Amino acid sequence: MKLNIIVLALFGLLFSACQDDFLQLPISSATTVDSVFSTTVKAQSAIAEAYQKNLSQGLPYQGFWNSMIHENLTGGLNYGFAWTISQGIIITGMNANGSSQDMDGFNYNYTTIRQACLVKENIDKVRDMSAADKAMVKAEMKALLAYRYGQMLTIWGGVPLVSRSFQAAEDLTVPRSSVKAVLDSVVSWCDQAAEVLPAKWPDTFSGRMTKAAALSIKAKALMYAARPLFNTGTPYLDFGVNNALICLGNNDPSRWTTAAQAAEAALAEAENNGGFRLINTGNPLDDYGTATSTPGNAEVILAYKSNESWQMNTFYNVHNWQAYGNVLLTTQLEAYYKQDGTDQSWPTMGSDPLPFSDYLSKMKDMEARFKACFQPWQMDAWNNPGDNSWSNQNTFQWELTGCARSTKFYYKAGSRGWFEFPIFRVASLYLSAAEAYNESGQTAKALERLNKVHQRAGLPAITVTNQAALRKIIQREWAAEFFAENYRLQDIKHWKLENIGSGIIGGSIRTFAFNNGNGAKMTGNTNYQSKIEYQGFWAPRQYLNPFPQYEVNKAIIVQNPGY
Repeated sequence: MKLNIIVLALFGLLFSACQDDFLQLPISSATTVDSVFSTTVKAQSAIAEAYQKNLSQGLPYQGFWNSMIHENLTGGLNYGFAWTISQGIIITGMNANGSSQDMDGFNYNYTTIRQACLVKENIDKVRDMSAADKAMVKAEMKALLAYRYGQMLTIWGGVPLVSRSFQAAEDLTVPRSSVKAVLDSVVSWCDQAAEVLPAKWPDTFSGRMTKAAALSIKAKALMYAARPLFNTGTPYLDFGVNNALICLGNNDPSRWTTAAQAAEAALAEAENNGGFRLINTGNPLDDYGTATSTPGNAEVILAYKSNESWQMNTFYNVHNWQAYGNVLLTTQLEAYYKQDGTDQSWPTMGSDPLPFSDYLSKMKDMEARFKACFQPWQMDAWNNPGDNSWSNQNTFQWELTGCARSTKFYYKAGSRGWFEFPIFRVASLYLSAAEAYNESGQTAKALERLNKVHQRAGLPAITVTNQAALRKIIQREWAAEFFAENYRLQDIKHWKLENIGSGIIGGSIRTFAFNNGNGAKMTGNTNYQSKIEYQGFWAPRQYLNPFPQYEVNKAIIVQNPGY
């Protein structure tokens, strides 16, 4: 049974389900379902659609203009023009009647979930598929359910658990489940899937769920469960009798041990059985660039595979980068080290402008991960050396401020517009283990796991043993290693960072201005200085997203506190 999700064929009748209401029944019939699942060839489209929909969370699957919204909301990238999704959220915050950080919107999650359920429930009808292949497909769908619910959990807390398709005569009122119930479901689905899924697939089946992928989904969910936002008996806002919808009800240090064990189990499966590995040949720029940009590389455990340039190229078009919010801001810049592992000295607010030569010199002295992700002004991109499309002369349309422009995911890509978004890399399991070990007091293990990632970047080993100091270093490593990979926004919320409202999500968001407070030019820049790009909004209610008001008005879903 061959499934190629790089070519994501859509099956029209099933795709029409649940477009407006997350519990709306699809416009289909038993005859239609029987037809779709009559043969393997026909079922492949429904399976591929389940992959595409469920793995698209946070990505521009539905053609949104602003495709890096997570980085825009964290002070990592600018929000672009006023018509982008991010602008309103950054300036005035999220609200129940407007946009939220989940680009697809709350309801679309249940469209994706229903698709996986339809496949899981009907795959047995396929006449020319073996029992073993049917069991495999069911395991894949369970893993997809776990992934989507794990993402929803980190964004909203407890959500309605809908793990099967509904019939017209059934009661469609499904209230929110607790954080614990959703977490337990994610873990259970992952365990069930891992028992069936293979360690690896033949190359012709590239992109399908493996045992390592299922265990990575589990490890991520348990990591967020151990972090301060959920791992408490005192939630970020008092929710009274509904506290279980936004936290786990107590502070249990053993959750860190559980998270470490889950990360180690996923890592062992990935490296020992799955053929995945942390790419480290001793060339930091090439290693990191390959790990994040090359389709089908050995470090990526699970990717969103799509070759549709109009979807994935929105943000990285050579000429349209500014409008879509693709310009580096100071907070993310400061996450990176110099090549020698020390901190770079960037201009501070209120200081006099520095020569532009200082800017160029400092940019050239940055670590390899920065060079794989960004192109400074008046320089050719490091990520595609010698390629005219990525040269300085093809960078500018007008003068604009910002520290640099993003080029991540296109290392040695040339003219390729599409890329395979890395959902899980081996590096994430090393950092998850490092974080969990540090929080559980196992410093030596934390350093060993952290330095696997840190030294791969060409940096000297971290030797700090103080738990609080090491915590900040690990959090910084997450920011540098996983820029634009849909981690940062949820990470800083679930860590409950003390400065979240003072220069990260809220407060003064900084960047660079050039030529005495103006924009950078293609050539002839004279100086640069720090400036405030805008004032971001932050309120504690934003630790979790609001549910759409029209869903709350149905008196089934309880709104998150503060909205």
